[in-house]
Amino acid sequence: MADVILLSTADWDHPLWTNKQHLAVSLADAGHRVLYIDSLGVRPARVGRSDAKRIMRRLRRCLSPLRQVRQHVWVLSPLVMPGQVSGLKGRLNRWSLNLALFWADCCLDLRTPLLWTFNPNTRFYLKLGRFHSTVYHCVDRIQAQPGMPVAELESAEQDLCGAVNAVFTTAPQLQEALSPLNAGTHLFGNVADASHFAQARSGALSRPSDLPSIDGPCLIFIGAIDAYKLDLPLFEALAAGNPQWTFILIGPVGETDPSTDASVLTAHHNVHWLGPKLYSELPAYLAAADVALLPLQLNDYTRHMYPMKFFEYLAAGCPVVSTAIPSLLDQADVAYLCPPDVEPFQAAIAGLLKGDGPPLERRLARAAQFTYDSRTASMLDCLGAHGLMPPDPAPPQAMPYHRVRRQLRAGWFAASLGLLLVQGLERLGVSGLSQRCLDGLLSRSPDRVVFLAARARQAFAAGNHPTGRQLIERIWLLDGEAELLHQLLFRRGSRPGDRTDQLAMFDALAASSVLPLHFAGYCRVVRTYRAIDAKDPATLQRCCRALASVIEQLEQDPNTYRCLKPNRENRAKLLISAHLTRLRGLMALHDHNGLDQAARELGSCAERYDPFAIDRTTATRMTRNMMRCLAIAAVMAWHASDSQRMDAVLAQVERLRTACYADCFDAMSQRTQEDHRGFADQMLERLRCCRWSTDPSAMDPSATDLSATVPSAEAFVEPLLLVYFPVLRPDRAEKAWRFLTALTGQATA
Repeated sequence: MADVILLSTADWDHPLWTNKQHLAVSLADAGHRVLYIDSLGVRPARVGRSDAKRIMRRLRRCLSPLRQVRQHVWVLSPLVMPGQVSGLKGRLNRWSLNLALFWADCCLDLRTPLLWTFNPNTRFYLKLGRFHSTVYHCVDRIQAQPGMPVAELESAEQDLCGAVNAVFTTAPQLQEALSPLNAGTHLFGNVADASHFAQARSGALSRPSDLPSIDGPCLIFIGAIDAYKLDLPLFEALAAGNPQWTFILIGPVGETDPSTDASVLTAHHNVHWLGPKLYSELPAYLAAADVALLPLQLNDYTRHMYPMKFFEYLAAGCPVVSTAIPSLLDQADVAYLCPPDVEPFQAAIAGLLKGDGPPLERRLARAAQFTYDSRTASMLDCLGAHGLMPPDPAPPQAMPYHRVRRQLRAGWFAASLGLLLVQGLERLGVSGLSQRCLDGLLSRSPDRVVFLAARARQAFAAGNHPTGRQLIERIWLLDGEAELLHQLLFRRGSRPGDRTDQLAMFDALAASSVLPLHFAGYCRVVRTYRAIDAKDPATLQRCCRALASVIEQLEQDPNTYRCLKPNRENRAKLLISAHLTRLRGLMALHDHNGLDQAARELGSCAERYDPFAIDRTTATRMTRNMMRCLAIAAVMAWHASDSQRMDAVLAQVERLRTACYADCFDAMSQRTQEDHRGFADQMLERLRCCRWSTDPSAMDPSATDLSATVPSAEAFVEPLLLVYFPVLRPDRAEKAWRFLTALTGQATA
């Protein structure tokens, strides 16, 4: 069961339920806890009754901003000024929202929540890094609605897509527009609550009292009646030209587009506007319909929409006539799709009334395939495949959404004082007394993570590495973070002892069967580098075998090459780090046969690796290590005198260098401290000079044998220096020459 914070663009109690409310319900039905945040507004408030009513409702809600509306679903209604994201008003909005979220967090005890947002302005309000993972669910082109700040929303949406872990879209045109911005962009079309609308076919529903007496066919439209998307002139022409048909319209008029004037349409005697209805009442109205209508315009908004009422109509058993918008083109076998013109619409309706059209069984079968439960399950499976779902069950001391809540718990102040006492005794040099004091504190609070971490540090400093590992494993099981291990792995200054001590420490940690792969794998990576520094061949051989096991495990995982988790939790990044470290270890061992095999395996990995398929920031940060791996593979291709293999390696270098210059990586490349693009340029420039050919037509006429066309070892000195050092170090060329001399010497022998 995960905690989900759902940032909506629609209030929970709006009479026309949309994707947001239905998603919250289906997530709750799947066992997750959902905090549904009412709309913050994506545009400033307008003068008019519609916005005034919303403001009054929100003012009433602010007296009790958090309420439970059904099992596992809570609604938060923060007091904000609609659409204000900058300046003083924007700061007040952020303060108000985060204060309300803090209150909700205290009430619900939210742990490592998943953010599921529909609001393109999300980054103005929330810090995405505080969530376990983040999803932007784009259900329409909201900036194409009337009165929207188009340029601001366009910029905010692009920024959000580049920052979240995954993007879900509901229409093909949305998918096409947003997929270049995020590797985890997936199309999940709109759906319906099939069981709810199936009530229309049950025969058990009473006829609504406000439904007029109808002589002849009844044609119905349910939804928002707004001039920017509904084709009102088409509707009016149909009504005027077919007085024998009765048209029923259900929904608010002009709620999004105040310029909407439906008076000409409703003036016809055969058109009846019944106003908005409760969601629970809609099946009863559809039960009276002979045909359900979707007379939409074809414009920028409708080309990017996928009307969920289409499947609601199908689930109710209604024959459907709709404008042929792009998202519905693959549904032509269950409905009549027409251009937005009177003649084809009229002909399609007449045909359905005569009994033509798709059979009922096919329409119902299609509706059964497009349900909220099935779509939500598919989306959650997708997040799981990308490694983005929070752990289930959550660790007992998983980090709360507001980390400061840890400091508000009973005993935190006393624990902090106890830890200060322990640290003070250590500084005074009485480590024995410090350890006894800490053991006493742990006997009273055996699951206090700060005490366990301090005890683990003491154990590692004393060389008691098995005990230190057990304590870190316990911390991981308690809080799911093990911050101490993260520090030991990635902050060299936090490691106790000398290189030999650190080798023994990481040797113990790498043997853990409790820690997750990203921790255990990087323990093996760091251990290997410590073994290289210690010049310990036996340990280094064992380290290389362990890395081969990590590589095999990651290669067998079908989701490694599409992992969207960030940086060091990313499986693709761990895979490349393991490859490079193994190659470096085999180079230090002078195991040239093993190195040749490892280089071949790396070549296969490079061919599978697609930087556009993983988290963009991680892909940018991986550029250097990927280039270093390929440089070693190039050296081994040269060692084997295999020009085709060399060409294959160089092709991967060129492909990945070109990829790192793609527009989608611009923002990340500018934020990173290292110049990954410049590094790729340097490596490509130097490896190009190492290419040769066995084709006689391409050989130098002066060459008398094949060896004359193969570059000398000197050509690989600079590529190897880029493997060994962050920048080119000509003054350290002897390190590259030592490896090349050993390699060519073995070849000669």
